[in-house]
Order: sequence, then C-alpha cells, then structure tokens
Amino acid sequence: MKVRVDRYGRIVLPREIREILSIHENSELTLSVREDEIVIGVYREDLEKKVDDLIEFLKNNAPKAFVSEVEEEDKWITRKYSLEKIGLKE
Repeated sequence: MKVRVDRYGRIVLPREIREILSIHENSELTLSVREDEIVIGVYREDLEKKVDDLIEFLKNNAPKAFVSEVEEEDKWITRKYSLEKIGLKE
C-alpha cells in the first residue's frame, strides 16, 4: 500500500490499517529503520511490561540443565554421568 508524505513529513495511515491494528487517536507507535525501510509498530506498554517481567522471572528462576554444581557421589545428576549416558564422554 502506498501513502504520500506531505511537506511537513507526515503520512496518513489508511483506515483499514488502523482498524486491523486497533490504532486510535493518541495511540503510540514505534519507528525504526531497517536498511532502506521504515518499520512502524504499535507500542503496547502492557506487552512491554509482560516481556520485562518474564525476563526478570527467568533470570531468577530458570533451572540449569547439566551445568549445576552437585555432589559427585550423586551419580544420577552429575554432568559427567549425564554426558556418558547420552553417549558423549568428556
């Protein structure tokens, strides 16, 4: 879809696009440049917050597979035992 830029650098987003993306008066948009393209996105603060919260949660609570420090006598969960079990020896 083509749009024109006016002498002030403004464009009009066609109604169909605004309706599809639920863009209303005072909606915030993000702009970025990718090579020779302008990328326009809808800024959703609630989505940004959810992503930030998820990142913080994972930083603090994500399990560490095959790399956690354990006592050597518990062979069932040591790195060495696990690698040997799947056919990879250190």
